[in-house]
This record gives sequence, structure tokens and C-alpha cells, in this order.
Amino acid sequence: MREDEEGSVAYYVVKDGNDNILSFFSLKCGSLYDSHFDTKAVKLLKSLNEFLRNGMSSPHASEEEKAEMFSLQEKIRTHKGLTKSDLDRIPGKEAFIADLEKELSKDVTHVGKTFSGVELVHFCVNNECDELWESYALPHSVGVVTFWLFVTDIVLRCRESIGIEYLFLFAADLSDNDTLIEYYRDRLDFKRNEERTTIKPIYDLSCEFMYQEIRDLAERRKLFFEHFDSENIIE
Repeated sequence: MREDEEGSVAYYVVKDGNDNILSFFSLKCGSLYDSHFDTKAVKLLKSLNEFLRNGMSSPHASEEEKAEMFSLQEKIRTHKGLTKSDLDRIPGKEAFIADLEKELSKDVTHVGKTFSGVELVHFCVNNECDELWESYALPHSVGVVTFWLFVTDIVLRCRESIGIEYLFLFAADLSDNDTLIEYYRDRLDFKRNEERTTIKPIYDLSCEFMYQEIRDLAERRKLFFEHFDSENIIE
């Protein structure tokens, strides 16, 4: 309630004609980005990687120092990010590391390109209304209908006033076979991270980042309702 009152997150409740709460969802503005970029920081990281590789092969480095340098190399390779404290642990610093420290101390994170987006923060159904929903004899679950009827409508109306390129979420899938992720992919047309990424808050660290472009969202929404009785709406 506080977030909604403050305007940081907008909450929506879906009810039937008798005020039974069927589902709810919330939306807020966010940003995606392409993490591949070619700037001074990249060149410095390449120099650091070369320095670490040479250091690991040095006969003068201890096993502990080699392990530390390998750990830092892995951070570079896997794009997990370096911090200033990481650089403090590097034995035998060279001049270029001071320049890299300056890059890391900047308030702005350098990325390739940013993309405007809307985050579907919460997307929940009321299981106590399962039997009620089944009594309607509709061909799709309440979540699918909520998404294509309400969520997409709000996003499309917002896009008339502000720039939006992507709709994204963090799927809290605790199943062994990615049941929820497959649901978001097959029924709601989201996909796993293929080329875009975003900043993941601690709250969502164990969740799977998924997104979809919305440039053709209106057409896909129209297709959904034109084939409402079909089980294979989204290709």
C-alpha cells in the first residue's frame, strides 16, 4: 500500500462482478541495457586480464596469490563485475590499475546502450478462486487472461505517452523443471536473457530474468483474442 501511495509501484486488482479478487499485478518503470561496450574501461580490463595471466605463470607468485588472481580473472570472464576492493588484493599493482580504479569509482555505470522498459513486479492469482474461475468455463487460466486483457492494455496505453521498448519480469521459479518459466514463455511470450540484461535487486537474486519486446505487442494481443479458444496462440 505504501509503494502504491508513494507512486513508486502501481498496483492493480482484478475482481469479478461480485468483488471476488481473482488476481493482482503491479508495474513500475525500469531499464534494460546491452552490456557489450568498447570504452576505456574495456581496454583497461584487457590489460588487467593480461597482467593476471602473466602473474599466474610467474615462478615468484605464491599459490595463494595465484588463486586470488585466478578468482579475479573469472570475475572478468563471467562479467560478474570488479570492485575497488578486488583491485586492492592484486599483488604487484601497475600504473594502469590506478586508472581502472578511477573508472570503477565513477557514479555512472558504462554500458553499450540502454533500453526503456516496464517491469511486471508482481503477477499473482488468488488460488481460493480457482473453482470460481473454472465455473466460467474459459479456455485459459486467470493469469493468462489477466496478462493479455489488463497488463498489456496498460502497457500499450502508457506507450502512447512515453517511450517503452520492453516488458520484463523476474520469474521466481522454484520448480525442478522450470514450470513457471515455461508458462511465462509459452503463454505470455516472455523469453530468457539472450542479448539484453538489467540490474537485479537483492529481492530477485534467485529469480530468472525474462523479457519481451513490445513493438508488436498490440498485434500479438489482437491475435490472442482472435484465437481465444486455441491452445497454441503464441508461437
